[in-house]
Amino acid sequence: MNKQNLTFLVNKYDLFEATFSDDSIPISKTDEVILEIERYAFTANNITYAVIGDTLGYWNFFPAEEPYGIVPVWGFANVISSKNENVSEGEKFYGYFPMSKYLKVIPKKVNTHGFIDDSNHRRKLPSVYNHYLKISKNTDESLEYHPLIKPLFLTSFLNYFFLKDEKFFECDQIILTSASSKTALSLAFLLSKNKLEDKKKIIGITSDKNIKFLSKIKFYDTVLSYDNAEEKLNTSKSIIVDFAGNSDYLKKLSDYLADSLKYVSLIGLADWSSKTNFKSIPNSKFFFAPNHAEKRYRTMGVKKTTLLAEDLLKEFIMQIKHDIKLKYFNEPKELHELYLKSLKGKIDPSKGYMVQLSN
Repeated sequence: MNKQNLTFLVNKYDLFEATFSDDSIPISKTDEVILEIERYAFTANNITYAVIGDTLGYWNFFPAEEPYGIVPVWGFANVISSKNENVSEGEKFYGYFPMSKYLKVIPKKVNTHGFIDDSNHRRKLPSVYNHYLKISKNTDESLEYHPLIKPLFLTSFLNYFFLKDEKFFECDQIILTSASSKTALSLAFLLSKNKLEDKKKIIGITSDKNIKFLSKIKFYDTVLSYDNAEEKLNTSKSIIVDFAGNSDYLKKLSDYLADSLKYVSLIGLADWSSKTNFKSIPNSKFFFAPNHAEKRYRTMGVKKTTLLAEDLLKEFIMQIKHDIKLKYFNEPKELHELYLKSLKGKIDPSKGYMVQLSN
């Protein structure tokens, strides 16, 4: 066993400064469980967690000493020590983790599906991030992609039903920026699947280098380049679902569409270095998935929502797994480089980046 808890730390006030700490493995006390983190995904979504870490409290899940923070990630972990009678050593869980090797949790509301971490500092944080799902041994082939796809897909699942509840703001076309991102692809899949019913044109805007990749996947009716989208975009009634977070470009697109732009749903902040204030973009609102999850559970019911999301997630993964191949990183240096590449937006959409640090 690795005798140290290697943790990746990011300076909260200068995201380009990052380092590692090497601490002792936590020790379990009464009711506590120690999880050894097996592997996790790293995507543009994790950069969003860092960018709005103070605003929406993402730094609070796994506290670190100032000025550093720990970026949360989604992945799998195994129980290596348990002093909780309801959780056994050797069990595996999917959930929200620090970029570390180990995590101490206090399981509460334990059932056959998993548990809630009842650690004091997490009690007031959104419960959707505090649930750990138990992984059975008889799992389907899509599971390997869950850390990479599931949290992103669930955001788009909730966004799709939000837009549907709003009758798509009476729009004719839905424009997705950062169209090659996994969250955008998830929404494009749902829109494409329901196109006959919804009758909306699906338009993706992406970098030139990603157009070929998107043309293979075929979720979009039209794929345009950032360089000349306005020249080819018609000005019929539109929604923009923004996954890029480039407020400068979004303002330009908003000005071009003018009164035909009915709503802007702000989801991603991958291009977080732009200068325009999002508040200057008319009809725009940040989409915070946990709040919409609570609403969806109330209107559709927890069980029905969960089963529908799981079925659609599996269908989506089976459709894209041949176009998005998993790539594993095993060394701290590789993780550091991956983080910096992600921060600069230099990610290959045909790869799914997974971190599995060797002991």
